[in-house]
Amino acid sequence: MLIFIHGEDTYSSRQYLEKVIEQFKTKHDPEGKSVLVFDSEESTWESIVSALTADGLFSSKKLVITKDIIQNKEQRESLKEFLDAPGLPDSTSLIVYEAGPVDKRSSLVKKLSKEKYAQEFVAPDPIVVERMIAKMARDLGKKIEPQAARELASICGADLWRAQSEVSKLSHLVTDTITLNDVKEHTQGKLEDDIWKFVDSISLGNKQQALDMLETQLQLGTQPMYLLSMLIRQFRLLIALYQSEGADAALASTLKLHPFVVKKTRQQASKFTINQLKTIYQALARLDNALKTGKGEPKLLFTVLVDSIVR
Repeated sequence: MLIFIHGEDTYSSRQYLEKVIEQFKTKHDPEGKSVLVFDSEESTWESIVSALTADGLFSSKKLVITKDIIQNKEQRESLKEFLDAPGLPDSTSLIVYEAGPVDKRSSLVKKLSKEKYAQEFVAPDPIVVERMIAKMARDLGKKIEPQAARELASICGADLWRAQSEVSKLSHLVTDTITLNDVKEHTQGKLEDDIWKFVDSISLGNKQQALDMLETQLQLGTQPMYLLSMLIRQFRLLIALYQSEGADAALASTLKLHPFVVKKTRQQASKFTINQLKTIYQALARLDNALKTGKGEPKLLFTVLVDSIVR
């Protein structure tokens, strides 16, 4: 079985990925020993193809997950050749997971998109975001007024990671129902500004300022995974716009960003080398894995992150 998961709505795509993994474990491998995950930033094609072709040790079925392999040219081409040749063994299921939109002109993307289990998660429209916010509140045992859900949706836009973080925080402040007044009083709009400040702090080597920003956000109730997702997004943009050519407006149109964001990101990117940006991105990927696998308390893990990228 070949499953392709991608799209701009990374919140929903991540939920779907986790659902598929849990379904596989329930049916074939409760302990998850035959679930193998490969991040393209930290894995070689040799290790991936070995997992795809080797016999399972703990179960007759095996689930292999690649993350962001399409962004890696060498691995992308190798996977295309592999799928064009013998294909997958019957005992192996492969999930190709891409956290974000993909280039649909790619021959691999065209092939994967034709698969029966290909799933694209587009950015949700405002009405969908409102419904998701109401569901998030219900899942936490709370209700939210329609006006409050609408206001929060207008603040968060299509960013469901932020919506989840805000709903989680608000749910701890009320006994039953989140009101419009709760949203207006307690939904902070400074996270984006703090992300800019964090990048500036890193570029200047100001470790304490970077740590203070992260600690402030965690104290405000920002969920660690959401905070990390914002940092990952920002450094992806920094890498994408590093020494980019063309007008801010043209790049903004291509990347679907506000021209101000493009201008400021290009200015910040100029303060780094491309190797520095890639090193930081790899450190963020390690933090992502550490948070997901519960390798430590979030505040400590973020401190380790800053220590590793600011010398």
